[in-house]
Amino acid sequence: MPLNIALQEYKWRYLVKLVQPDIKVWHTLGSLLGGMTFGILTPGRLGEYGRALLVPGTPALKLIGLTIIDKLYNLGCTTAVGFIALFTLPWARRFLHSDYAYTGTLIAIFIIDLILLYLALDPRPVRSLIYAAQLLMPKGGKISQIAGGIDLFTPRQAVVVLILTLMHYTVFLLQYYALINGFTNLPFLTAARGASATLFLKSALPIAIGDLGVDQIVAVQFFGQFGVPAEAAFNASLLLFALNVLLPSLIGVIFVGRIPLSKSSESA
Repeated sequence: MPLNIALQEYKWRYLVKLVQPDIKVWHTLGSLLGGMTFGILTPGRLGEYGRALLVPGTPALKLIGLTIIDKLYNLGCTTAVGFIALFTLPWARRFLHSDYAYTGTLIAIFIIDLILLYLALDPRPVRSLIYAAQLLMPKGGKISQIAGGIDLFTPRQAVVVLILTLMHYTVFLLQYYALINGFTNLPFLTAARGASATLFLKSALPIAIGDLGVDQIVAVQFFGQFGVPAEAAFNASLLLFALNVLLPSLIGVIFVGRIPLSKSSESA
C-alpha cells in the first residue's frame, strides 16, 4: 500500500503544482486520502472529486479540472489494458466463434488503444471538447474555471502523468499477483490478465458503493476461467480492497473535517 499511495500522491502533487507551485506534500496527501474517504461512500467513487476541497489556497473548480485529468488517465489505462485482457480470457474464443470475429475484435481493440494513447500524449483534443461543452452549458462560467486548470496541462506534462499512471497500474497488478498467490499458485501473466479484466469491468459498472461486491464477484468469474478456486479469487480481491481503498479511506477521515467553509460554499 505505501508505494501505491506514494505514486498517487506524487502524480496528484505534480498536477496541483500547475496551479500552486509551492504546494506541500502534506496538503496533497491529505486531499488525496480525504478524497478517497468521500469516494468510498459513492458509486463509482465519484466522491473522490471532493479532494479539490482539501487543498488550501487554490480555487476548488480549478482543482476539479486537474482531478478530471487524473481520473481520465487512470480510466484510459484501465480501458486500454483491460480491453486486451478481457478478450484474451478463455471465454472470449467461445463467445467469438469464428477466427474472423476474434481477429476483427482484436484489431478494433488495437485501434482504440492507439486513439487512447494519442489522447494521453496530446491533451488538446480533450481540452477543445471541454470548451465546446462550455458554449452549450447554461453555467459556462464554472466550466471555464474547471478548464482553467486543464489549460495549463501541456503535452510534456502529459508524458509524465502517463508514465506515473502506468507505474501505478503496474503496482496494482503486482499487488494482485502477490495476494492471489497467497491462496493458490498462478503465473504472473495469468494473474495480470485476470486482474486487468476485473478492474476494467468493475470500472465499466460503477454501481456499488466503493465498488465493494462488484469487484469480488467479477474476480471470482474471471479467475475461475483459469481454474482458480472461488474463495482464493474472492479473498485476494477483498484484501486488495481493504489495502488500497478501505484503509486509506479510514485515514482520510482525519482530513475531511478540515475542509474550509469558503471552499464548501465556492463549490456549491
